[in-house]
Amino acid sequence: MRLLAALLPVLLFFAAARAAEELQTVVVRPGDTLWSISNTYLKDPTKWNELLKYNRLPGSDPSIALPGMALKVPIRLIKEQYRAAKLIYYLNEVLFRRTGVTDWKGVAMKMDLFKSDTLRTRANARADVRFYTGEVLNLYPNSIAVLRPPDKKNTDVELLAGEMRGLRSRVVTASARITPKTKDTEFGAKLKDDLTTLVQVYKGKADVEAQGKTVEVSEGFAAEVKMDMPPSNPIKLPPLPELEQTQTALASSGAPQLRTENGVVSLNLKKNGKVPSVGAALPKDKDLTGNLPKVGDVDDKNIDAAEIVKMISVANPVQSYHLQVSKDQNFTNLALDKTYDAFETIALADLMPSGDYYMRVSLVDLLGFEGKFSAPRRITVGKPR
Repeated sequence: MRLLAALLPVLLFFAAARAAEELQTVVVRPGDTLWSISNTYLKDPTKWNELLKYNRLPGSDPSIALPGMALKVPIRLIKEQYRAAKLIYYLNEVLFRRTGVTDWKGVAMKMDLFKSDTLRTRANARADVRFYTGEVLNLYPNSIAVLRPPDKKNTDVELLAGEMRGLRSRVVTASARITPKTKDTEFGAKLKDDLTTLVQVYKGKADVEAQGKTVEVSEGFAAEVKMDMPPSNPIKLPPLPELEQTQTALASSGAPQLRTENGVVSLNLKKNGKVPSVGAALPKDKDLTGNLPKVGDVDDKNIDAAEIVKMISVANPVQSYHLQVSKDQNFTNLALDKTYDAFETIALADLMPSGDYYMRVSLVDLLGFEGKFSAPRRITVGKPR
């Protein structure tokens, strides 16, 4: 009894240490053995026997095939590329699919996502993922992304459809590869229906590679990559929209202003002192391409596609604006998230309950490149409850 009493604290210590160990789940596939799993997942395969401490197995022979099960493996032993990512936020309908499985399932907050798992966002949905090594993925509505695809080296995300924003994430699409060049690089990537990739760098620098050509895109610039074509030269992103403080039609910088009056939002693009109503025909003298600088003749056959892109983008004419309204200043609880034509006016009181909100907007140019969001602005819709 004395020996048992002396050993009890030691046993409790090891039990507590085991309970505190951060574990990750590894799914056993047909034919897997302790040895094969250790060779695949562990930084040091010779430590396969440590898995015996955390799992009830039919035997300790590392060469015998294991039954279908989920193994608990200490994260400290796992290779970085196989460490799980965490779903840190989601909004509305977000689905996931494990590798080798055909069925989609609904996600759960803080769930583990593993190498080769696929995420899918439906309309008005969003998902934020943080990788164990610090990379962040923000997946926007109607998008599909594969996490750490096994057939793509040095890749965190394969964007199959839609749009994403990444922090230090290495991304591939059907037409391009995007590699951050600084520790704080933030960028957006959008895959269009024709598989053209739009890349926008908001902070730091990123290399955009396709067809053997690499273009460095710096903060505040973007690049376009068409299928089976090299990247375009960097293009300046649209300017930040200015928040109107007076009745001046345009700010000194020439950037469109965001106007809010009596719960109505517009970019303050006017004709004869009046803002066109929603659905109104576009005035001929407000053709968005009318103010382009005359850099050359677009019909000149000697001008290549890259030069035409440059000509269109020099003045960054605005095609539309992306409006977000949220109950909180961090925009994690969105009440409105939609892109409107540049000449549309939005009556917020018709779209959401009365109350206090935060609003921000970004501009989208003729090529579809979207600039940075403006600083959040507090607004009141209708009569506060």
